[in-house]
Amino acid sequence: MTATSAATPAVAVPAQQSSARHRPRVTIGTDGSTWGDAALEWALRHAWLVNAGLKVYSAKTSDDHAIARRLDVYRWLHASVTTSDETPEHTLLTASADTDLLVLGHHGHGHHNLGIGHLVLPVVSRSQCDTVVVRGEPRAVRAEHGWVTAAIGGQHDEAIIRRATEIATRYRDGLRIVHAWPLPGPRAVEAGKPNEVLDRARRLVAKLAPTLTPSLHLVRSRPHEAVETCTRSDLLVVGPGSQPGRLSPITRTALHLSPCPVLVVRP
Repeated sequence: MTATSAATPAVAVPAQQSSARHRPRVTIGTDGSTWGDAALEWALRHAWLVNAGLKVYSAKTSDDHAIARRLDVYRWLHASVTTSDETPEHTLLTASADTDLLVLGHHGHGHHNLGIGHLVLPVVSRSQCDTVVVRGEPRAVRAEHGWVTAAIGGQHDEAIIRRATEIATRYRDGLRIVHAWPLPGPRAVEAGKPNEVLDRARRLVAKLAPTLTPSLHLVRSRPHEAVETCTRSDLLVVGPGSQPGRLSPITRTALHLSPCPVLVVRP
């Protein structure tokens, strides 16, 4: 992975990619695995769409020449590539304090089953910025569906809707807002009547992006089961949960099972 200070670039970056000020900052950690490469491609495309600077943290297992070739395709981006002897978890969490968005694949070289890698939950739960975990079916990873989905129904709804609206507008995508209305039960906790939750979301979107009309969906299920309704999306935007350092059930489920990349908002 890359260092956060005084690191030597692992590859030559085109001259057009010199540092820029007053830009959003995107940071990507890649180990050269299939999902590490997918995360790098996702981060490159996102940085291009939002006109952000990009910092690539390259693990020792990465192919630096392959990274350089990918950067050359996006040579107009302001980018840098660095490496570090620190652990990947330490590197990414340290980097999260100085970036707007942290991107990583849902598992890397060291993980060989269908679950998530050992870095994902610690990094997402402790990150100091928004985090995207790149996962899902190929069309979603390539952003071919044209939809951004926001899952709401908790204390961070406003932050989720703001971020989802911003990205949908930048991507020129449609916006789908899903509210999982809990089934009756002793543990069910509701954030107000379901129609009121969706109506507040609609009004906020109208204020943020008057030309964007969201598609509103009420799902009568447990909150984490709403992940199953997020097919044909390019990005699922969720909150971290109400307890610091502990992700909500819907967020944990999304990180394990989402059919598309997941953005966890850091309010």
